[in-house]
Amino acid sequence: MNARLAVTMGDPGGIGPEVLVKAFRRQGCLKDVSFFVIGHGPVLRHYGFKKTPRMTLLDPCRPGKRLFSPGPSRDSGKAALECLRLAAELARRGEVSGLVTAPVSKEVLKPLGFRWPGQTEFLREALGAGQVEMVFVSDRLKVALVTRHVSLQQAIRDVRKDRIISCGRMIFDLLRGRFGLRKPRVGVCGLNPHAGESGLFGQQERLEIAPAIRCLNRSFPGVFAGPLAPDSVFHRAYQGEFDMVLCMYHDQGLIPFKMTEFNRGVHLTAGLPVVRTSPVHGTAYDIAGKNRADEGSMLAAILLARRLVKAGERA
Repeated sequence: MNARLAVTMGDPGGIGPEVLVKAFRRQGCLKDVSFFVIGHGPVLRHYGFKKTPRMTLLDPCRPGKRLFSPGPSRDSGKAALECLRLAAELARRGEVSGLVTAPVSKEVLKPLGFRWPGQTEFLREALGAGQVEMVFVSDRLKVALVTRHVSLQQAIRDVRKDRIISCGRMIFDLLRGRFGLRKPRVGVCGLNPHAGESGLFGQQERLEIAPAIRCLNRSFPGVFAGPLAPDSVFHRAYQGEFDMVLCMYHDQGLIPFKMTEFNRGVHLTAGLPVVRTSPVHGTAYDIAGKNRADEGSMLAAILLARRLVKAGERA
């Protein structure tokens, strides 16, 4: 059976349409995938999009045949939102088993009444999901976040035992279920430098993180290690010691991940009823329309969605 994937163009004023078209050119003929490409036809064709027998182009966008100029605009935000809504509707109706979403701009969407922190939270609500987590995946490194798009001050307040436990349980299920790892190994970061240095640099490790790890290991013996010094755990994971690093806040995980995996890493949303992936970069308005965008992350997102959907069909 063919995997059925919906792929959105993201903000047409950004690099989404360009990397989508380039990724389709590079992927070759995937005979086991049927694609629903959701985007503005004239924009996609401007970047060289060509349909194949396994592609259906769905264009919910306005205005008509006019191209969107590179850069942020109200019209490009509306088009991106229309594409996202249609993708969610296809998933909600069971017409696709996976979503690949190109980048949008939260700053552009907010004045349009978009009340969610990002596409992840929009899809959680649209698809009736409960807890969702942001996971970042490449061939050599996987990273999950305890806190996401909040201020650093708020993130520190949100690093709590129950939150770490719920996140840990979900990523254990993800590694066992989606990735087929019988006994995954997860390195858990401390919040403070050197994981608190036995309380010299903070108490969160002793009061919140270590108790959460002990609780998780009672359910999943030997899976979770830590709290570990954040400045060394990524090297250990990159060398294969851990299958995933659980990070306490956004930049703790995303800076090292993007440093090495920017053009091959993928954002994967755990907890949705369908597979959802996206590239790890943003709209990159500064290079939009200049044919300079690297499609590696978008291609990796499409291939990972295909892989996980096909694995789910075999399970």
